Amino acid sequence: MRRKLTHGHAFVALGANLPSDLGSPEDTLRRAMAALIPLSQHLPVISGIYESEPKDCPPDSPSYLNAVVAILPLPDETPLSLLHKLQHIENRYGRVRTGQVNEARTLDLDLLAFGSEQCATPELILPHPRAHERRFVLWPWIEIAGDAWPLAGRTLAQWLVDCQDPPLSLLE
Repeated sequence: MRRKLTHGHAFVALGANLPSDLGSPEDTLRRAMAALIPLSQHLPVISGIYESEPKDCPPDSPSYLNAVVAILPLPDETPLSLLHKLQHIENRYGRVRTGQVNEARTLDLDLLAFGSEQCATPELILPHPRAHERRFVLWPWIEIAGDAWPLAGRTLAQWLVDCQDPPLSLLE
């Protein structure tokens, strides 16, 4: 039975396509999921892990593993404070930023939404500005939140119908 999610939940997209010191991209994603537990008032709701082709990435980039996790942020948590905690987890799991756009990575944690908050600063845009264009985000998000979850005036399912990305493969 799916846990009832409220509009107070935050959603985090996870992605990895390089091994880390922790092992394979799958091992890294699973450990990152566990690292999100202390950031939530309740146990996080976790999607399956999906394999996707790289999108807008450098040539010969390996396939990605992706998932989405819903957390209920701790009291006094802000979108920016949560973003900083996510970046800390990325760094702890070997994320290196070289400046190349969409480069291969050991771990990528994107804050998709933080309740119904909206913001547009140089550091953070909410909801995530490209989430609606990415099947590897929409599909696992629908899995945990339901197809009617709102995003920028449409449901996730409505965005998915228009998404041109290739299909995903469920890893598990």
